[in-house]
Parts: sequence; structure tokens; C-alpha cells
Amino acid sequence: MVLMIICVCNRINCRSVREAVESGARSPNAVQSHHGCKFNCGKCSTMIGDMISEHMDRCVPQMQILAAE
Repeated sequence: MVLMIICVCNRINCRSVREAVESGARSPNAVQSHHGCKFNCGKCSTMIGDMISEHMDRCVPQMQILAAE
């Protein structure tokens, strides 16, 4: 498995982001805090936010729409 570096400043990779999100991090700041870091340049915040959104989309059950009779 290839690990993509998400935060160059703090050396956080995609696996580390997923670990933080699975542990309850729901914002880029929470992901950084999970690893004992703070943002330096902040360029990774969008990518971290996207990863959180993707995780939440997978975890939230889709509502089923049923036709009325």
C-alpha cells in the first residue's frame, strides 16, 4: 500500500488521517490535534476536510424513498 503524505509540515499521511477520523475527529483541526500537532501552512486542511467528508458519506446510512400508495 502506498501512503500519500497529506500534511508535509507535520508528516501526516493518509492512514494517519483515516485513523484520526475513525477515532472521532470531525474537522481538520481535530485531526491535527489527534496527532498532537497544529497547522503550520494550512495547505492540507482542504484535503483533510475532503477525507472527513468521504468517511462521513460512507458511514451515514442512505435514506430510502418509498412511493406512496
